[in-house]
Amino acid sequence: MNTRPTRLFAALSLTLALAACQKLGGGGGDTAPSLAVGDSVSGEITSSSRLNYNDGSRHQGYKVTLKSGQAVALELGGSLNGQLSVFDGQSLLATASARGYEGEGGPGEVSLAFKAPKDGTYLVAVNSAGSDSFGPFKLRSSAVTPYDGKPLGADSEAVDWLMGEKQDYALKVDKAGIYTIAMESGALDSYLHLTGRNVDVEDDDGGGNLNARIRAYLEPGDYTLGASSLNGTTGSFKLKVALTPVDKDLIIRDGSALTIGQTAQGMVDSRGRRSFVLDLDSARHVQFDAIADNFDSVLHVSGPGVDAEDDDGGNGTNARLTLHLGPGRYTVAVTSFGSQQGVFELETTDLGADMAAPGNSNRKDAAVEAAAATAEAAAEAAR
Repeated sequence: MNTRPTRLFAALSLTLALAACQKLGGGGGDTAPSLAVGDSVSGEITSSSRLNYNDGSRHQGYKVTLKSGQAVALELGGSLNGQLSVFDGQSLLATASARGYEGEGGPGEVSLAFKAPKDGTYLVAVNSAGSDSFGPFKLRSSAVTPYDGKPLGADSEAVDWLMGEKQDYALKVDKAGIYTIAMESGALDSYLHLTGRNVDVEDDDGGGNLNARIRAYLEPGDYTLGASSLNGTTGSFKLKVALTPVDKDLIIRDGSALTIGQTAQGMVDSRGRRSFVLDLDSARHVQFDAIADNFDSVLHVSGPGVDAEDDDGGNGTNARLTLHLGPGRYTVAVTSFGSQQGVFELETTDLGADMAAPGNSNRKDAAVEAAAATAEAAAEAAR
């Protein structure tokens, strides 16, 4: 993603713009109409709306009276290309703009959630995105019941609101397996960070459409799941945890021995890597296939006289290497492009001891080399 600095600049500009509207353009805190939690209001930003002097945008303010700790969700819709902000006097509590990438243009629904730090009256500002942004809008407010705080587990989900920069959730794993954890939202650029029991994994857009998703093998224990937003907004989101049971023979440690002719099922770690050891007592031609459904696999084989790598030599994005290997010990590593986690199958196929060296082998049989040299010498002598 290459829009974060722009978004940060936009958020800072909005903060300065709304601060200026309070000091210079008249925030309307005293004369602003009231908005009760649970109500909706319609309005329109026009050339006669209150002016933000530092950037020429316009705004309309509403007063909301809240109790300490009361959580409120705000949604701004309509044809206005607008932004939402909440002020406690001169202090900015929360701000949000239409979700999407810079340069897309056009209006979009804006969602914002905040929690009152004390009893009092707060100013909700509907602000146009620029000096040339005008149009009707509808502002909806609703009460929020935050997540109850109980630990998440396998095949569970929770709906909550992001109130600040980051919120932590407890994840309790009772059964080992592959866990898929998703953070889905129509208001946020979701970001997840999972830690615990030697696991440290994070994701931004792995779930598509700015949703975050982490897929990891987790052993029984307690973990912490951090939820946040990369575009600096607050709003509602859903956390979903799904468990995929795995075969008891799933390889989750480096250094496991490979047996030619057998398929090993493994999982790449948080670095996107899993390595194996292959011992050969005689020269063989071997085909390696790293087959994965949910990531782009890469193969790397190294050992006596061999250092070979492949990305998409197999079917689709699967990796394949066909090598002539002499006696010795080899390291076979499967990695994922982009360090994604996931399960894969590593097939090792014996192509025989006497087959000619394949095209992508970087080691040739000594006998073949000797024969070629003899033929070349005989041809030279005949000249």
